Amino acid sequence: MKTEQSLKPKVTLLFGRICSGKSSYRSTDKVSRVLVSAIVKSVIADNAATRDQLQDTMHLDHLIAEHIIQHIDLLDRVSGLEIIVDGIRQVSIVNKVLEEYPDAELVWLEVPEEERKRRYESRKDMKDVEPFEVADNRPIELECQNIFSTFKDRIITINNYGVN
Repeated sequence: MKTEQSLKPKVTLLFGRICSGKSSYRSTDKVSRVLVSAIVKSVIADNAATRDQLQDTMHLDHLIAEHIIQHIDLLDRVSGLEIIVDGIRQVSIVNKVLEEYPDAELVWLEVPEEERKRRYESRKDMKDVEPFEVADNRPIELECQNIFSTFKDRIITINNYGVN
């Protein structure tokens, strides 16, 4: 008889600083993907109109985590595929997701700052209205770095330089 734990889907929590290649990681594999940025936008859509407000979501961590867990559960029921959660930026959200999915794999994409800056400047995304140095040092990006420090004994680090 299977235990409840063994019935849970394979979940990978994917982390990395801005322009580390999260969106292209395993993009050709047959996996389901939860885009945390889309969840954050939907959680605060009625309350925030500017990019600065979208970046200041640290106080919404429990609500965001609940939505991530709901998305994982839904994707598991619909697809049955491995699920990659792309772009969690807060330790508290990781902890909440790990309460529900304790066997989740944690993957950190490491890319040198110079390469991330090159990617940022070459992607010419409409949302990139500030220089890389400003975007890379927002509080939410710095909090993302805390994930690496907090989970260093559990996290798998992948050198994602030269991939994108």
